[in-house]
Amino acid sequence: MKPIPSLVELQNRLSADIQAKLGIVDVGMKQVIDAMSATLAGELKLAYLYLQDIQNNTFPDTADLSVDGGELNRIGQIQLNRQPRPATSGIYLVSVNGVAGSVLSAGLTFKSNSDSKSPGNLYILEQDYILTGTDDEITLRSLEAGPSYALEATNTFTATEPLIGVDQIATIVSVTTAPTAAESTELYRKNIIDAIQLEPQGGSRTDYRLWAADAQGVERVFPYVKVGEAGTMQIFVEATVSDSIDSNGTPSNAIIDAVEDVILFDPDITLQTNQRGRLPATVVLEVLPVVTRPVDVQIIGLQTDTAAVRAAIRTNLIDFLFNVRPYIAGADLPRDKNDILTAVKAQAVVSDTVGNANTFTDFKIFVDGVEVNLYTFSFGNIPYLRNVTYS
Repeated sequence: MKPIPSLVELQNRLSADIQAKLGIVDVGMKQVIDAMSATLAGELKLAYLYLQDIQNNTFPDTADLSVDGGELNRIGQIQLNRQPRPATSGIYLVSVNGVAGSVLSAGLTFKSNSDSKSPGNLYILEQDYILTGTDDEITLRSLEAGPSYALEATNTFTATEPLIGVDQIATIVSVTTAPTAAESTELYRKNIIDAIQLEPQGGSRTDYRLWAADAQGVERVFPYVKVGEAGTMQIFVEATVSDSIDSNGTPSNAIIDAVEDVILFDPDITLQTNQRGRLPATVVLEVLPVVTRPVDVQIIGLQTDTAAVRAAIRTNLIDFLFNVRPYIAGADLPRDKNDILTAVKAQAVVSDTVGNANTFTDFKIFVDGVEVNLYTFSFGNIPYLRNVTYS
């Protein structure tokens, strides 16, 4: 769409047109026309903005969510057959000790203890349970959704009310369902665009990308034929930042299992069973986590060195490295190829961040602790920013 004129431009254009067509030269009348033009310019500006909004919501890369009045959800329903995924709750199998016959009532809540990474959160028992006195286990669900409610085996809970015949402390035996974050708008948008651009081909690299998008918590996958085993496909899974176990893209076992499930079987329950199989019969599947490679940056002689400058540099370097990913021929467009990390590009990010008024004398990058000028990421290896040092 052409650039939208400003209010001043619209007002001046209207005023000049009206005066020219009516041949008005009187100063008093010009003031009246200027006032009218200002009012009309405001209405015309709204029409321009409305037309821009309509055009933006025609395409998935610029459309807004339905809660903002946009059409992205409608496009996603057509292309992906689903809405953006909401955050999910964690479900845990929990061991309790007590006297046989004691009753735990549905609705009883437990609070996570300080031995977990998410202390102080509440978890609820959804069904009545009568203790047998031996190996008693109950299922608890987090009251809220999202990774901030994630717990691990051996973490403990404390009941929020006195229990008769049952210990107040309960221990997690296993994680039944790990909580996941809501699908971000940008990831939902990306999945829609992939569904439009990538053509299903019955088992190509493209298909593994499309299939894996049905698993929640997945940022992207990198499919490869295993070296020396032509019949084996290795799928390296990168999790979203919020759902990864290290905030660097490493997926949990639950996400890996989910990816394997959706590659084997279409999760769309509206299809008949014989239409839901996906993986070709001759293919052996291996689903693996991505291999994260630490990237360290050394900045020498930074002229203006403040906490704000350092924070901005780190943030922009993280964003820069997030887009450096292995290139999968047949699944990625050649124009999007960005698998090579160079010191020159990283240095340009820092230069743009500090601006022309600030300088530094030297710049170095290290991958796995080794200084490099150029490094190619492939076979499921992805970078993450570890340290930024200054000297």
